[in-house]
Amino acid sequence: MKHLITTIMKKLLLLLITMPLFSFSQVNCDTVMIEPHGAEYTFERTRGYWFRANSSFTLSAVKAGDGNALGVNATNQSIEVIQFDALNLFSDTIPLGYNDISAGLTNPHTSLFHAQNVPLGWVTCNVNIVKDRYYAILGAKNNTVVAGTSTKMYNSTLSSGSGITKLMLNGDSTVFWRAAIQESLADGPGTQGMFFHDGPHSQGRIHTLICTGTSNVDEVTKNKELVKIIDQLGRETKRTKNSPMFYIYNDGTTEKRVIID
Repeated sequence: MKHLITTIMKKLLLLLITMPLFSFSQVNCDTVMIEPHGAEYTFERTRGYWFRANSSFTLSAVKAGDGNALGVNATNQSIEVIQFDALNLFSDTIPLGYNDISAGLTNPHTSLFHAQNVPLGWVTCNVNIVKDRYYAILGAKNNTVVAGTSTKMYNSTLSSGSGITKLMLNGDSTVFWRAAIQESLADGPGTQGMFFHDGPHSQGRIHTLICTGTSNVDEVTKNKELVKIIDQLGRETKRTKNSPMFYIYNDGTTEKRVIID
């Protein structure tokens, strides 16, 4: 009997050793869509939003919002992600505004990512966001870039509103404000110190993607089909605003999406 058990164990061990190895990975993404389009701002200037991070995370990808009728035929976008360097880390602080910048003051910053005149769609950036630091994301679809001229940006913004506006970043309710620079990011990164605070509303619409389990946005944005959308209780639902939804795709990936309105 003992010999029989030993023989069976050896066979099982041999079977386990010779079996092919399988690995399973789960990619989870939070997609924050800044919706809906409310107004247009078409100039050689760029708009977006800034925020103070409530937690640390990796900003995986960004995409300019659509909706500006003048830029309906534009196929490229330009986006920049910056960190404000000189703001107070121990209490809420607001970057200097347009009047201060016009008077010669500056908002020192570090450029963390710049996509210049790239095809419209998700662009991998993999920017490390650190808790209590201040960041701005600006960008839009842009006109055809012509050397020696300033390029128009087809900014799409939220509607003007009232009160404080918030969005969910990495699961945290985060106040966000309108950010601006009087330059076209299609012509290059913003000039040092020239990004500024531009009020509590009409933020520029740049969508963000925060993923875990991958560093390549192509893994979660291409060659897949949506199977269903479920809510936090696992019930199948339709696209709704201001509430987390889970998009289940046919490749096994799950994307948590929050549409801000």
